[in-house]
This record gives sequence, structure tokens and C-alpha cells, in this order.
Amino acid sequence: PTPFAFSSIVVPTADTVRTTWLVDSVAAIRGAVLLVGDSGTAKTTVVTSYLQSRDPDKTSLLTVNMSSRTSSKDVQIAIEDVLEKRTKDTFGPPAGKRLMMFIDDLNMPTVDTYGTQQPVALLKLLIDKGFLYDRGKELTIKYIKDMLYVAAMVPGRNDVDPRFVRLFNTFCITFPPEESIKKI
Repeated sequence: PTPFAFSSIVVPTADTVRTTWLVDSVAAIRGAVLLVGDSGTAKTTVVTSYLQSRDPDKTSLLTVNMSSRTSSKDVQIAIEDVLEKRTKDTFGPPAGKRLMMFIDDLNMPTVDTYGTQQPVALLKLLIDKGFLYDRGKELTIKYIKDMLYVAAMVPGRNDVDPRFVRLFNTFCITFPPEESIKKI
């Protein structure tokens, strides 16, 4: 296809097809999937390919790439930018759609003095309780509807709150076997 980018080629292997099936099956049922694996295991590539294969008439996409400088406000602004107001205090993607949010490098935000990662704490509130607080003067509640979550992280960077991780179906992604690499 034009424009052609060699780096955009995804060669499906048994491992990537298996992972895509897991993400698709579990996200539809439970709504939250976490892929954990070392760098180079194609977590981001598999999820990106999966998200791009979704029907745009039924699914809106949001990708948030975490870093050590990501704040909870950055995450909240990114989420609120793609939502529409449905009622007085309820928000969601455009009517008839679901919003799939991909959080890459979930464990990258800096751990603060109190041992928390503020963007992760915000996402915990959203996924667990289904709402966010408006950051205005009155701190009103904004209920968020019709969202699915897919996240990826590398183990061993910053520990993520286990009360947050329990909200996800977590899968370990390993390096492909030598046979798959030769086929690619």
C-alpha cells in the first residue's frame, strides 16, 4: 500500500495470533487486559495491530503512552478529550461506540513520596468505580461509560499497585521461539 513503510509490516506468528485472540476474547467479556513481558516481545505491536483492526463505526481508540513525566492530569485530559457529554454527569464515546483505551508502559510513571503513581491511581478510580472527578472548584463526579482497557508494561521497572493490577486479566508475553524468528 502507499505510502509504504517497511516498519509497519506485521508478520503474524502463532504467538501474536494467540495473544490477539486473548486480548479480543477477554476485552469483550471483562473489559480490561494487561500484557506483561520484556522489551521486544511485541506487546505494543500486537495491541496496535489489534486496535487498528477494530470496526471504526463501533469502536473509538485512545492510546496513552506513559513516561516518567506523565501526570494524572495528562491522563485525565487525554481521556476527556475523546468523550462526549451524554447526560448531566455521564460521559462516553460517541453514541453507539465503545472506547478502547491502550495504556502503554503502564509502570513508567514516577513513584511519589507516598509510594503511589498518580496516573495509575487515577486509572484505578476510573476502572474500579467508573468515574472521575471534575478538576474544577466543585469536584463533581463524571461517570464514564462504554470503555474497554488494554495495557502493556515491562516487569521490573516500577511496582504497580496490586489493587490496580487485580482489575485486569493479566497475561505474560514471552519471546517468540527461535523457529518463529527464523520464519519471520
